[in-house]
Amino acid sequence: MLNLDDRRGVDKRMYKKFEDGLVKVETGFVCIGLMLLIVTVFAAAVLRFFGIDMSWSTDLAQLAFAWVSFIGADLAMRKDRHMGVDMLTNKLPAKIQNALRLAIYCLILAFLLAGVYYGISLCVINPDRKYNTLYISYSFATASCPIGCALMSLTAVKRIVECVRRFMSNDYSYFEKKEVEA
Repeated sequence: MLNLDDRRGVDKRMYKKFEDGLVKVETGFVCIGLMLLIVTVFAAAVLRFFGIDMSWSTDLAQLAFAWVSFIGADLAMRKDRHMGVDMLTNKLPAKIQNALRLAIYCLILAFLLAGVYYGISLCVINPDRKYNTLYISYSFATASCPIGCALMSLTAVKRIVECVRRFMSNDYSYFEKKEVEA
């Protein structure tokens, strides 16, 4: 029988394995979507020069762009690669930086949960709206919002837990490492 510390280790390993798998799936999805987007737009531009119509390429590019944007945003958030201006916050003590980070991620989580809620509502309300040339429901594009926001919500919860753990352990070495990287 596992004691509490062993169970936490198993839980952490399982979560890490899940997260690594999710990152691989998201990365593959974004790479394929980006390739599809680039090839479609490039082919449409070249063929338009020769007078060949590829009107469906605009709709396909829009669909791919919606998914690449939301899934790519989650990848950036997981790797802490979102653009930010931290010149002022980097000068604050680590404890205050952590408190600000916690507050910001709580706001981000609230916004993302609203995106999930309203994104699902939009998908449910508009199933009959179709793309002009693809003849599929526009809900395939609008579904990128609630799914992407749900994935980013998982990441935000992880960041919130990290901030709370830093408060509980009084270990702010994370912020010292960031200063060295900059």
